[in-house]
Amino acid sequence: MNNRERKFYTEKLTPDQSLDNATPVKCKVCQSDSHIFAKGIVLGKHEIDYFQCSHCGFIQTEEPYWLEEAYSEAIAGTDVGLVLRNNGLSHTSARILFHLFNHEAKFLDYGGGYGLFVRMMRDLGFNFYWIDKFCKNLFAKGFETDQSTNELYELVTAFEVFEHFVNPIEEIEHILKYSQNILFSTELLPENNPKPSEWWYYAPHEGQHISIYTLKSLTVIADKYDLNLYSNGTSLHLLTNKSLEPNVFNNLCQSQSLKFKKESLLQSDYSQAVTALIRHHSNLVNFNVNCTDSRTKKSTILIDGVFFQLYKTGIARVWKSLLEEWKNNGFAKHIIVLDRAGTAPKIPGIRYRNIEAYDYNNTDADREMLQQVCDQEGADLFISSYYTNPHTTPSVFMAYDMIPEVMGWDMNNPMWQAKHQAIQTASSYIAISENTARDLASCFPDIQLQTVTVAHCGVSNTFSPAKPEEVNVFRNRYGITKPYFLLVGAGSGYKNGILFFKAFAQLASSNGFEIILTGSGGVLAPNFRAYTSGSIVHTLQLSDEELAIAYSGALALVYPSKYEGFGMPIIEAMASGCPVITCRNASIPEVAGEAAIYVNDDDVDGLANGLCEVQKPSIRQALMAAGLMQAQKFSWSNMAETVSSVLIEATLVSLNLKEINFIIFPDWSQPEESIGLELEKVFKVVASHPDSEKTTLLVNTNNIAVEDAELFLSSVVMNILMQEDLDITEGLEISLVADLADIQWETLLPRIRGKILLEHEDQNGLIQAKAETITAYELENLNPIRDEQFFFA
Repeated sequence: MNNRERKFYTEKLTPDQSLDNATPVKCKVCQSDSHIFAKGIVLGKHEIDYFQCSHCGFIQTEEPYWLEEAYSEAIAGTDVGLVLRNNGLSHTSARILFHLFNHEAKFLDYGGGYGLFVRMMRDLGFNFYWIDKFCKNLFAKGFETDQSTNELYELVTAFEVFEHFVNPIEEIEHILKYSQNILFSTELLPENNPKPSEWWYYAPHEGQHISIYTLKSLTVIADKYDLNLYSNGTSLHLLTNKSLEPNVFNNLCQSQSLKFKKESLLQSDYSQAVTALIRHHSNLVNFNVNCTDSRTKKSTILIDGVFFQLYKTGIARVWKSLLEEWKNNGFAKHIIVLDRAGTAPKIPGIRYRNIEAYDYNNTDADREMLQQVCDQEGADLFISSYYTNPHTTPSVFMAYDMIPEVMGWDMNNPMWQAKHQAIQTASSYIAISENTARDLASCFPDIQLQTVTVAHCGVSNTFSPAKPEEVNVFRNRYGITKPYFLLVGAGSGYKNGILFFKAFAQLASSNGFEIILTGSGGVLAPNFRAYTSGSIVHTLQLSDEELAIAYSGALALVYPSKYEGFGMPIIEAMASGCPVITCRNASIPEVAGEAAIYVNDDDVDGLANGLCEVQKPSIRQALMAAGLMQAQKFSWSNMAETVSSVLIEATLVSLNLKEINFIIFPDWSQPEESIGLELEKVFKVVASHPDSEKTTLLVNTNNIAVEDAELFLSSVVMNILMQEDLDITEGLEISLVADLADIQWETLLPRIRGKILLEHEDQNGLIQAKAETITAYELENLNPIRDEQFFFA
């Protein structure tokens, strides 16, 4: 170890002064004292201590009492990098084994998971076997190691295993019984010695990474067993009794040019599998039943609260209101809010996950980070409060307005590029007004208008007519002595504030009025000031409670905008008993209805007349009464209900629902032969119908592993193709229904035309789906000659 490394482990690893009063524990690698250096929350609820060795730097948790809960699934549901990782490791391992070891010997993958790596290595020509005491072997069946023989192997691979060891030395000694050569992966602790909140590899949300290694701790292990350690310095390492030339291992890890040629074992493995399959069918072995209660399933939707980091304007009000409604109606149990740098409002009953702040100059990295978070949380769906998106998790786009597109702004702005990226990758769309929906479909022709759901914004109960004494207190607080006009967010550009100031200047008695500006940054623009000579302008930053009173006391809200996605100040003013003068543009008439005075957005004289008209008592009273009635049409509870329905609907997008949807509930506990014959009949009848291209057939998999169901249905489809020369996949869509939450079933069932009766039905599945009452059809009545009206009903 060089001096720099030695200094790192003697100075940087000193425990925090706030934590070092605790009794040290013994390092599980070198038996030196380990002190508490950090605390963390695992599985979102258990506060635990992390200990770091003062000698070798190894990090261990306190005794992991939470592991049974953490390993409710053998492989974490967030591990969507499983295939990509195994693909990369297989090629790197092949180079190392071919050039450094006897590549004709036997190898063992320890902690082999689903067996994907073993399958890949055998395809590359290496005689690999599988062992894993926790996970089901799916891809390497027939190549399990025989633990009763104590067979030795040329080398053992152990990828993403070491960090799971409760007692590393004990586990490593067990591996060494198979071979003195271990090729393994685990991420080394970075030199900045990060704590659990500062480094992704701790993965506290999963609770499975309980041992974190340093290069020195691996060196201690190598020395203990008289082995040599070789490492690429980050994640791939080799313990071996061989002596290698310097840099050989690192070069093999990195080089793509070092080739090898071996004959794949695929053909021989296939022959072996066919023999086993024939034996399997001749014995008529039943499926293994894997029951899952859908009532325990929760659909998980991630909401990126990025807008709270960026701005505090109307969109922030939208999302805060939605979260409060979802807390009250129970939908909150399905969501997790991604809190950017702690900027989201903290609402009791809402689950949060802290993530890093957003940077428009690094959107690619942000998408990657969001995908990682989606994977870790097992997200079914993602929605952003403002134009962020992950790589692959299905997403819903909420359109607030299309101002940049309609106004011809510079689309090279990173913000608008991010917006377009989010639009183009979304699977479903929500707009906050009919007009915004039309503009979205117009700007993006691939989006059909009928596929955009409109969810109008609401108005808070905070906005209601204030009492006269409340208005007086407000006026006294801010030194307002005259009647006043109110402008909210009336900047330049499309907000068109200049129209008001020009019209105001035309009033003969303008000196008899004051002006309140709020939401404009606290500074009156110079081009506005020229029109206010002799009048007081108050630029105020108001809370919602104060804004409601300001509305109530105003002569009118003047809102001459040229474009709005919704126009929230209009409906807030109306709810507060304030007359509104505005322009009949974009979504504004949709929101204001006939409860406002309308002027053209370039008509100075028209607005000046409006400022006079609104002072007439009869007109004021009529506008106030109409405004209060109009405001009652908009509520946050309605918006929350609409948005949540769209979100749940979007979690079902993978089912590929069509115009006609049927469902069947096979009893997978029946013998394969009887299930197969029954499914063949159903598939052939439905697929042969002239409307099959409009049809999706849903197959419930309540009491069978999805992988088994997919494999079995593939064999049924292939059998139909071979025997009947009928490719049922050309028109008919067949989708598996697996592990839906109650709320997803509630959304799905109304879209199902009916269930097709089977001789052997899964009654438990019917009950869990609450599908007992949906229309049932006998297979014979699906024949288009006998019952054409079924498909056209």
